[in-house]
Amino acid sequence: MRMSGIQRSPGITDHDLTRFIAHLRLGRGTRVDGARLWQALAEVYPHRPAGPAERQLLSAVLHAAAEAGALRLPPAAGRRWDRSLNPPVPTSVDLIAAKGLGKDSFDRHTYPWHQALAWVPELPRLTERQLGFLRRVHEGLVNGWFREPAPLKYRSLQLTGDEKDLADLVSSSLFGPGRLTLETLNCRPEVLPLAWEPVGEDGGRAVVFENAGPFAVARRVLTELGLHERPYDLVVYGGGRSVLASLGHLLTIGRPIESLHYVGDLDEAGLEIAAAARGAARDLGLPELRPAEELHLAMLRAAAELRHAGGWPAGEGRTVAGGRAEEQATGLSPDVRPQVVSLLSKGMRIPEEVLGPGEMRRAWRAAEVQNL
Repeated sequence: MRMSGIQRSPGITDHDLTRFIAHLRLGRGTRVDGARLWQALAEVYPHRPAGPAERQLLSAVLHAAAEAGALRLPPAAGRRWDRSLNPPVPTSVDLIAAKGLGKDSFDRHTYPWHQALAWVPELPRLTERQLGFLRRVHEGLVNGWFREPAPLKYRSLQLTGDEKDLADLVSSSLFGPGRLTLETLNCRPEVLPLAWEPVGEDGGRAVVFENAGPFAVARRVLTELGLHERPYDLVVYGGGRSVLASLGHLLTIGRPIESLHYVGDLDEAGLEIAAAARGAARDLGLPELRPAEELHLAMLRAAAELRHAGGWPAGEGRTVAGGRAEEQATGLSPDVRPQVVSLLSKGMRIPEEVLGPGEMRRAWRAAEVQNL
């Protein structure tokens, strides 16, 4: 299929049209929505005019691609058109499974790939999607797109037109030893932000709270305590299970983490989160995530003072069998473990929110006296 005989607006070259269609083919499925159309236009024409002229350019490119047999425009009288301005532009188009623009002249076995992609000709088979992705990676390597680190979803949009595609491709044969890596693309796995507050000087003794209320209380109480009374320099909000995806943020805050303690609900879910967080900290190379023993003891005392020494009901059917209860309490200190095992086996729990300002203040001051 030759495009050179197609009549089109000045400035739409065969090269630009081929790049535009290749970008559309990087995504999933044959139907291309309006967002991807505009994104492809921005990729091919980064210095395009703004306003009505940009709309005219998209319309011209789409009509040229349709005439080339690469895509099918929706019916002129149909609903898949944005007629809010002139000229109308489609809200989606359908790709045609053709031989492909420029594909006949492209031979991956003789193509001068970037040295980081020298292995591509050795692959036994490539899908059109994979080949399009590799050509975008080649373009990025040649033009220095990967000099600065970028999040995985940004890199996915840059290379595939879809923020989720790169995550799928990472598990394909294109990635692995001697092939592509996320380091090649200078792509950083997504790490959720982690809320933290300094309460000391420049130290790195951190305590992580599962829930927002106790986090806020601890921040205020630690700030009010004398410098010699503060057992921690950083207060961190884990956000329940979110801590498993955000704990790595501590490696980016510019303060060395010297020690890491954790406190959460004394129930099945809270202990599961704590155990998983210990594993995550270990995998990240952070200090061992240890239980905040003084706060767990304070939780038990506070429950007793509120006339709930046996805890609060965890909910119907939440009784934990003895062996399982022992296993879940393994990460707790010996002074706390027996009482927590008893709680779990009876279907009871103690929420972290029993820690008020007084409970925290007394716990930390008592711990300081013991350490003198």
